[in-house]
Amino acid sequence: MDYYKLADQLIDLRAKAPRTKIDRSISQMGQGEVFVLNYLSANGNEAYPKDISKAVKLTTARIAAILKSLEAQELITKTKDSLDHRQAIVKLTEKGITLVGERRAALLQSTAKILEALGEEDAKAYVRIQEKLINLENIWK
Repeated sequence: MDYYKLADQLIDLRAKAPRTKIDRSISQMGQGEVFVLNYLSANGNEAYPKDISKAVKLTTARIAAILKSLEAQELITKTKDSLDHRQAIVKLTEKGITLVGERRAALLQSTAKILEALGEEDAKAYVRIQEKLINLENIWK
């Protein structure tokens, strides 16, 4: 199999077509403030800023700006770590938890519709391939 030819075909296909609704919807959950809120939600509603920075692959300065904005919106709080006072712990507020839940529910609904339209076999294949691509992330480094 000529993987370069297949890659060329895939790149051309993606360039010709607008991003699909599923790509746009999921992408929105993986950007900036929303991504940080989702990260916190997936990690017991709290984390250290340095861990957020590593996980979302943004500089600590960018994370600090995002956290400042989220704190101003009352979606998170920052408190000193009781074990290490040099560090802060970021926690989702009830307002933040509610917002993440609402956005996730809306995303689940639209994504389920798209997967249903693909049909069972293709939907399972799509999710399997997406998972495989995520697990192959080290290739992109």
